[in-house]
Amino acid sequence: MDRVAMPRNRQRYLHKCGQAALGVLAIACVTFSGFRLHFNATTVVLLYLLVIVWQSLKGGFALSASVAMISAVCLDLFFLPPIFSLRIVDPLNVLAFIVFGVVAVVITHLVCRLRGEAGRAQRRSYNLEQLYDVARQLLLAKPDRLDAALLLKTFRDGFAPSTVCLYRADTGELHIDGTAQSDLAERTRTAYLLAKDGDDEHLGIVVRCLRAGSSVTGAIGFEGLPDSDWVAGPLSVFAAAALEQARAFRKASHETAAAQAEVFRTAILDALAHEFKTPLATILAVAGGLRESKRLGTEELELASTIELEASRLSSLANRLLRMAGLDREEVKPRMRNTNIQAVVEGAVLRYATQSRDRQVQVTSPGQGSRALADCELLDLAITQLLDNAFKYSIAGSAVTVGTKVEGQFVVIRVGNEGSSIALQEQDRVFERFYRGTSVRGLVSGAGLGLYVARKIAVAHGGSLELDKSTSPGTVVFNLRLSRLNSNGCHRATAGS
Repeated sequence: MDRVAMPRNRQRYLHKCGQAALGVLAIACVTFSGFRLHFNATTVVLLYLLVIVWQSLKGGFALSASVAMISAVCLDLFFLPPIFSLRIVDPLNVLAFIVFGVVAVVITHLVCRLRGEAGRAQRRSYNLEQLYDVARQLLLAKPDRLDAALLLKTFRDGFAPSTVCLYRADTGELHIDGTAQSDLAERTRTAYLLAKDGDDEHLGIVVRCLRAGSSVTGAIGFEGLPDSDWVAGPLSVFAAAALEQARAFRKASHETAAAQAEVFRTAILDALAHEFKTPLATILAVAGGLRESKRLGTEELELASTIELEASRLSSLANRLLRMAGLDREEVKPRMRNTNIQAVVEGAVLRYATQSRDRQVQVTSPGQGSRALADCELLDLAITQLLDNAFKYSIAGSAVTVGTKVEGQFVVIRVGNEGSSIALQEQDRVFERFYRGTSVRGLVSGAGLGLYVARKIAVAHGGSLELDKSTSPGTVVFNLRLSRLNSNGCHRATAGS
């Protein structure tokens, strides 16, 4: 870096010396011409001022002031009596000499300042054009190709910094374009961790945090960025906006793909369930006909009954798949009737108890008052999902508890099992669609839809389905809560009251 800076400084120094030499030469030419042609002092002063203005437009204040002092000395030596002497006799000449010096210095200062402002305005205009071009490129870039590499390349092409470094908080990755002469990468990462911008004028480093709203999403650092105090801020805003745009596009693409996959999954489930129902109906009819034909022996009758029972189970499963597919793709609209909740619970429990003989099912009854407006078919499906979940995740020989009780203005259906637990960090996610606990994904088959559908049914009834977080470890209990009816068949409360 120093090797590059030294020749540039030398060239700049030689250029200034050349401009000063031209200014001194112009003063010498005016002095010589004016002295030989006997110009009066006023004419020479005006010519000197022209040279000073020209010098101020070309060089800095120090050189222009030096040329002005040289012109004042020449004015005194060659045009103010006594000639060839720095002494001035006439007081008016003294005043004229002083006025000339002041005017020359003031003109030099104003012209140099104007030239500096014009240069800064020109650089700012150029920077604005470059910022506009960078913004246009980022806006025209395809969102699926807008990554960190393209972002850094666009910045380097637009403003030619020696190095650009980007730290992304969402991935924890550090991207760099160019060869840094300092610890730019570490400074960029530190700026994000501290959520604080950082500059180092000596090393030519500028680091800015990337912000999306009130949160810091990363940091970007520049080394050798021209006009960094004015350009770094807008570039950091561009970077944050571009990364947020790319993130939003990826999220939208993922959600669109998931929605399409869900449509395909639901269609496949629907088709499979329909394909199963026709042969199952045939099997049920044939098995029933064989059993009632009175031509079979005892063993054959048992086989026919087994076939009929298993076909009935498969038919029930196909119906559940069809109903779940329908519930998952549309809003649930229950057909509400005055329902004995305990009877629905006992029917579902009886059906499951005959299918799974390696679990102990314990049922508790609330006595009177367990009536509510409900859709019997939907409620049975929700309870079936809870029972299926309890049987699936409990250990063999353990107890599955099912209870119905009245709590104030609500009927609560409790379904619990032993031998399993839900991690604390997963308890709020078990009702999400397709979500399955990390500890059971490889042990028990499932799609992660049962609890999702059961809660959807509960909410459609104006109730709720919640995980009881107060149970002891190794026990899982779900509470399905419905508004109960009074003795006249009217609602006592709603779940949201």
